[in-house]
Amino acid sequence: MPSSGVPTLDKILGGNGYPERSSILLIGPPGISKEEFGYWFAQSGLLEGDSCLYVTRLSKHEVEQDERTFQTTTSSGSLVWFAREGSQIKLDINDLTGVLDQIRELLGQSGNHRIRIVMDILSPVLMLNPPDASYRFANQLIEEVKGHDAMLLATLEEGMHPPQTQVAMQQLFDGFVELSLYKAGLKILPLLRVGKMRGTNTDQEYYTFSFTRTGIQLKRAFLGDDLQLKTDVPQAEAGTSGGGTISGLILAGTDARKVFDFLVKSFIDDYMAVRLAIEQSGWRTRMIISKATGVARSSFYGEEGRFGPIMKELLSSGLVETRFFLGQRGRGGEVIKLRIAYEKEFVKRLAAEASRNAGGSQ
Repeated sequence: MPSSGVPTLDKILGGNGYPERSSILLIGPPGISKEEFGYWFAQSGLLEGDSCLYVTRLSKHEVEQDERTFQTTTSSGSLVWFAREGSQIKLDINDLTGVLDQIRELLGQSGNHRIRIVMDILSPVLMLNPPDASYRFANQLIEEVKGHDAMLLATLEEGMHPPQTQVAMQQLFDGFVELSLYKAGLKILPLLRVGKMRGTNTDQEYYTFSFTRTGIQLKRAFLGDDLQLKTDVPQAEAGTSGGGTISGLILAGTDARKVFDFLVKSFIDDYMAVRLAIEQSGWRTRMIISKATGVARSSFYGEEGRFGPIMKELLSSGLVETRFFLGQRGRGGEVIKLRIAYEKEFVKRLAAEASRNAGGSQ
């Protein structure tokens, strides 16, 4: 059975990973890191000697930038890119027949060599095409996978499609994995649950997940007698601390909470005081954040240009986003900046609370 690239998830699936010649659907809201599971799935396959086809609505460069954030790499001669630009094969999402023909041809060339397909175009396909055409495309693709020594891992954006469409896709695929956010007041936890998986006896329990230096870590979560979610993941104390930590924010480390508080204040200063546009507000370099918070630079910068532990904790929480700014000082003429992920509703609430607290203390 091919590994998912996440050892704990392999155990949940029966100990060895996904079933052979299976199609897996990964469902979750935007920004919950579905793509990262695809990165680890592809990287695991390349390490096992599999070939990989990466089908994406993004450019190859955008995917590679995102991979660097989570310390994965799919740079290999055994990987074929099928992307919007910068790839061996150019993706035209409006030509479903052409997309299917290209994938069919590549599968035919694989012979007895196992090939993994990672695909993030299912939601755009459903949005841009009639339901029957989209369903037929997905069904034919799955049939092609079953006819070869291949596996498919596709992602679907929760909330973008009618409930009946999501259910239809869940039924069509051999298995599906749900990613969700548990919210209790301002407390949030990212959760994973295996909804079904052909050929495995899944427990369908919830697991919290986070990104670490070595991959994705899962820990079992459960509902106690008080109907509250229990987990061994460290939580911040409720209420506002003397250091200004936003109430209910779940970040394991004190330094991570300190950095997040600074980024919230930076966003409020830019947007409310300086009156910058939302898309321009709150961006700060790692060097500036380190100097302002007193958090060690080594917490932001890992080895060989990778991210340090604070960066990984913030990014895996979904509370912070990064962006490469071109034409500025930094490696290769570009520099990475961070800010709060303000487009997410729960982050907006955290920022609003911080703004009220700041106003009340003046």
